[in-house]
Amino acid sequence: MIQYNPEQVYPRLCTVLELSVHGFVYPIFKNASSSLEQLAVNKHVVNRSFDKSTELVTVFWREAQTRFNSGVNTYIELNQQLDEDTLVSLIERGELVDRHFMPQYMWLCHLYKNYTGQIHILSLDDLKISVHKNASTRYYDYVAPTHWINLDNIIYKKFVNTTTNLTEINQYIKDTQKVLYKKCIAQD
Repeated sequence: MIQYNPEQVYPRLCTVLELSVHGFVYPIFKNASSSLEQLAVNKHVVNRSFDKSTELVTVFWREAQTRFNSGVNTYIELNQQLDEDTLVSLIERGELVDRHFMPQYMWLCHLYKNYTGQIHILSLDDLKISVHKNASTRYYDYVAPTHWINLDNIIYKKFVNTTTNLTEINQYIKDTQKVLYKKCIAQD
């Protein structure tokens, strides 16, 4: 199980954006979330009043290592007052978790705290928008915790262009990747 402080990792409110082209979209940090927010025609807080089961929500998924590198670069840009070598060491060992570079899977868990419906997972490459807000100006590669990358890439390979839910994803990982399941998902 990945250890983290949810109050520092997740936004206070879980939101789903309504876009004229893609319908309901759940924004994941470093997956064009700022651009999606700018294009949204409406913003819904996922809570008791949000229709938890009948709305299909699209989630744009990004190749894991590329997203990790982008997220770490942004995190370091935003925290220039901290020692970069220390940050990189903590991040690469998986001891520092932040919304900019944590596994996309953790974002799904955040959505499913109050949502019970289906999600349609698309590759970020399928998002054709001309807006690119908050792009990092740093371009360094980092060594991501292997289990983070493996988890997101398994979901990418198996579930992109499908409609599914968190229970099905968890079951697939449990059935096909027992060690990864125990390390990242199991609540034991």
